[in-house]
Amino acid sequence: MSKIIAIAMQKGGVGKTTTTITLAAALVEQNQHVLVIDLDPQGNLTQHAGFDPDNISPTIYDSLKAEVDGFAGDVKSAIYTSEEGFDLLPSQPELSLIELSLMNTLSREQVLTTILDDVRDAYDYILIDCSPSLGLLVINALTVADSVLIPIQAEYLAARGALMIMSTIETVRRKKLNANLEIEGILLTMADARTTLARDVEAAIIAQYGDDIHIFNPIVRRSIRFAESAAVGQSILTYEPTNPGAQAYRDVAAEILAANKGG
Repeated sequence: MSKIIAIAMQKGGVGKTTTTITLAAALVEQNQHVLVIDLDPQGNLTQHAGFDPDNISPTIYDSLKAEVDGFAGDVKSAIYTSEEGFDLLPSQPELSLIELSLMNTLSREQVLTTILDDVRDAYDYILIDCSPSLGLLVINALTVADSVLIPIQAEYLAARGALMIMSTIETVRRKKLNANLEIEGILLTMADARTTLARDVEAAIIAQYGDDIHIFNPIVRRSIRFAESAAVGQSILTYEPTNPGAQAYRDVAAEILAANKGG
């Protein structure tokens, strides 16, 4: 059985895309068959994986559009294999139009679930990079997911923003869209090792959530290498395998595999 993990946080710039692609690469290193889904119209994950979101077709947009229009979407034709070994279901800018179309769609929260039925069992892990919002595309991701990984930037405002995604997860459970949705864990990202702020935020996160939610042991430190790797369409595991950030995500992958008895 595959496991679907949504990487979600309504605040932008907290490392969702970096976490998705780097975690995918780390899981591939552990011989896992991984699909990553770019559910953000900006297409940052698609570009980070080495593809051009403005010149790739078909994409997840085509599958969602077909379902919204009452037809069966051919999601398999929109899956591409990256150079790093994980499969990609890419995005394109027109994906933003789907949010409006979903408003009047029957079972609108279940559209992504329907699309993934044909491919779910072909993977060990499916990772969904959500847009920085709490719209219907994100609700679709939370509805199909088994769990949510929440990246939180090591700063106070980002930490406060976690309350909103927690509230949305609880709403998805309460309304029975996905009563069994779990929180995979909170990952602290973009920490500046030169300051005490990261330690203060970590302590605050542990104090507020640590009794009920797993806090990943690695803290992902801020590094220019993440931006450089994105610019060349690679994860940091390929761009600079010995970078501490690469090792941090290997450790996160190991925790996930251990928790899910997949490794």
